[in-house]
Amino acid sequence: MIRLEDLSLAPGGDVLLEHATWHLRPGTRTALVGRNGTGKTTLLRALVGEVTPWEGRVIPRSGLRLGYLPQQAVSGSTHTVWEEARSAMTRLEALRARLHAAEEAVTAGAAGAVEHHAEAMEAFRLAGGFTQDRTVGEVLHGLGFGPEDWERPCDTFSGGWQMRIALARLLLSQPDVGLLDEPTNHLDLQARSWLANHLRNAPWAMVVVSHDRHLLDAVAEGVLEIRGHRLHRYAGNFTAFLAQREARVDAQQAAFDKQQDEIARLERFVERFKAKATKASQARSRQNRLDRMERIEAPDTPQRLPRLVLPEAPAGAQEAVSLRDATLGWPGGPPILSAVDLVLERGSRVAVLGPNGAGKSTLLHALAGRLQPSAGRRKVGDRVRIGLFTQDLAAELPEDASAVDYLAGAAPLLGPQRLRTVLGALGLSGDDALRPIGQISGGERARVALAALVARPANVLLLDEPTNHLDAETVEVLVRALAGFEGALLLVTHDRYVVEQLATHVVRVENGTATVHLGVTPELLAPGETVREPEDGPGEGAEDYEARKRRHRDRERTERRIEAIHGELEAAEATVARVEATLFEVGDDYERARSLGEELTAAEHERDKLYTEWEDLEAQIGE
Repeated sequence: MIRLEDLSLAPGGDVLLEHATWHLRPGTRTALVGRNGTGKTTLLRALVGEVTPWEGRVIPRSGLRLGYLPQQAVSGSTHTVWEEARSAMTRLEALRARLHAAEEAVTAGAAGAVEHHAEAMEAFRLAGGFTQDRTVGEVLHGLGFGPEDWERPCDTFSGGWQMRIALARLLLSQPDVGLLDEPTNHLDLQARSWLANHLRNAPWAMVVVSHDRHLLDAVAEGVLEIRGHRLHRYAGNFTAFLAQREARVDAQQAAFDKQQDEIARLERFVERFKAKATKASQARSRQNRLDRMERIEAPDTPQRLPRLVLPEAPAGAQEAVSLRDATLGWPGGPPILSAVDLVLERGSRVAVLGPNGAGKSTLLHALAGRLQPSAGRRKVGDRVRIGLFTQDLAAELPEDASAVDYLAGAAPLLGPQRLRTVLGALGLSGDDALRPIGQISGGERARVALAALVARPANVLLLDEPTNHLDAETVEVLVRALAGFEGALLLVTHDRYVVEQLATHVVRVENGTATVHLGVTPELLAPGETVREPEDGPGEGAEDYEARKRRHRDRERTERRIEAIHGELEAAEATVARVEATLFEVGDDYERARSLGEELTAAEHERDKLYTEWEDLEAQIGE
């Protein structure tokens, strides 16, 4: 379908890709991955001819029908949604025209017209011609357009909804190859789930760039990674890619180390014996081996994902934040949510799901205290420290400070190396972390704001779309970090993978209500659509939550016992000191000395028992 031959890309003189050779075959579904800035979008643009190669060639098959969805694919059309969505179904329209011509030939009595008509009708049927309207309706419905939207002009929709129109147009065009750059942008979770199923069943080849882990795992049969200006190929989906990459780089490192040892051994022999007549021929032989040796390159990046560790959640109330019979809405506007009852407990991880505009962010702002209920009440538990992340925090960052300087001010207890580690784990490393915030992209600014949040101790985290602007690998880093957080977590997200990995509870926000569910099921993720068989019971997330609640109760009991031991140890040490002082003063009263010696032994034994218990309890907390 498309071949890359020794392709190098260097837009603006900055080398992104060197000497890439690859072949996209019919019907294959490939994920294109890499850290932000490595050139994924540039490669897609090169495939459609928008970027000129620095070296090498992009060779499409003759007559290839190519569909391309850029990240900012705003329609701008004045057609209705229905008209625009079906406007690229050119293959089907050509078959319709062929069928119409065949019908006219039959009417005119042309020779062989009946056979040609039968062939044309069969081709039209196989292409879905007789179910065209149903197909258009299914795609529009899957992407969130109700029948009432189908006759609205495209230019009356927001940019995010126009992106959906452009996506519908591409999907209905049935290209030979589809190139999709972040197709889940602006889609809610239900539309993302539908899109993943649709792409998985599509008959055409595709290359997909996405930060949505669920989509990459559901759709991809192979992965192309841009790393170190090279194109690396892997079989399987994104999860398989991560495992294969670690194994591959481990193997390359081992081979490199072994070869370096061999090179050093040969070089030592040559250097030692090249001037000795009796060994000169052997030295030349070893030098020839060195000259002919095909050198193994060292792996260009560490094989494992960066590790992000959140500060330990400070002690606080079990019921951290709650809303009781609350009515929520913005000042001057109508109520958005009514009768909200939600208790955010320590150890719970709550995913807030629902259609765009249903009130998910409203709920988060109410829990954060930024929005006061017009009825009902909000309660915050004792010693609760809330960390809040919203998309608008990025716009409030100081323009002149670098990411490192800003983070140092936001988290002054962290050392310089730890600051760089946090930023690097979220994809801001090297010179990017030192540039003024005013000179970095909106996505990079959002990462700085997220880094400032996760670097400061909190026992409640409220996160609004924290994975926006993160590549799939950085999403995995963040998910692993949040999975180890022992406080209360609530996040608004459209990322299904994040929900499935983290959530102990789901809050469905729709039709003016917020309903709490224990555990995660497919019906909660995509109502009305079964993606996989539900597990028995509330699911692993709920069981994990109950286990963490038990751990929290056990920890609180342990901490109370340690506090009590401190007091008992002071008393025990005082007793030992008193008996020792008395024993020193008894002189020749052997009976008194014997009695005091026994008392001292008992006091020391009691003190040692307390120390042993204290050490055991401290070890339990540290595990």
